[in-house]
Amino acid sequence: MLRNLAAITTPFGAGGEVDLDAFEAHVRWLAEVGIDGLFVAGTTGEGVLLEPDEVEALTARAVAVSGSLEVIVQAGRVSTRATIALARRALAAGAHGVAAYVPWFYPLTQEQVRAHFLALLEAVDGAPAWLYNIPPRTVNDLDPATAAELARAGYSGMKDSTGVLERQQAYLEAVRGIDTFAVYTGTEPLIVASVAAGASGSINGLSNCVPETLVALRDALAAGEDPTAPHEQLEKLKAEVQSGTSMVAAIKQRVRDRMAERGVDYPARLRGPFA
Repeated sequence: MLRNLAAITTPFGAGGEVDLDAFEAHVRWLAEVGIDGLFVAGTTGEGVLLEPDEVEALTARAVAVSGSLEVIVQAGRVSTRATIALARRALAAGAHGVAAYVPWFYPLTQEQVRAHFLALLEAVDGAPAWLYNIPPRTVNDLDPATAAELARAGYSGMKDSTGVLERQQAYLEAVRGIDTFAVYTGTEPLIVASVAAGASGSINGLSNCVPETLVALRDALAAGEDPTAPHEQLEKLKAEVQSGTSMVAAIKQRVRDRMAERGVDYPARLRGPFA
């Protein structure tokens, strides 16, 4: 079954605090439209700029109001210890699963990356755990062979945000036959090609502001119908949000406008030093 999860944005109030009420209104709208799940505190959600208490609060609110939506929380931090601590807090707050970036800042070998993720997997004690690879942001990378080892060890899936179709295909080939492991693309213009190659769907930022388009694309692909119209809409919007200095800012501004249509004051601020 094809699925689409929103890598949900995080609204900040005038004093820089997380605006949980605006977040809740956004979650409710995404659920109404038909998104399959939420990816909390990821790249689009400015997750690495959030404090653990804030991630926990966002998780609890998302779980409380999202109905049947799956809630996956990105808990990756630079250290293994901090990643495990945040993952446990997210699960205690009700998250259905956790994800983690490949650790960043210090260059790592694949053996170190493997050890980090195995430690996280052991710590979450059977809860669904996801890999998240976005090397343009983390410096370090996750090789397809390492991803396959971690899939066999018990990981549930991964978000591939390399933005390279050939790498997605390499992941899919590496995990072929591991039916418990799902590969999702994080790059909207690659959704059609990724699904054709065997991906399970997408976890993406544009679902925040045009969830109807993502739902239409998902449903067209699932039904074997022509996905050209929604795909072209996403390609155009992706180019627009990438044309400025900050894709996250562009998405949040569009979320603000869409939420205003529903009578909700959704702040589009970024958190410093990103602001």
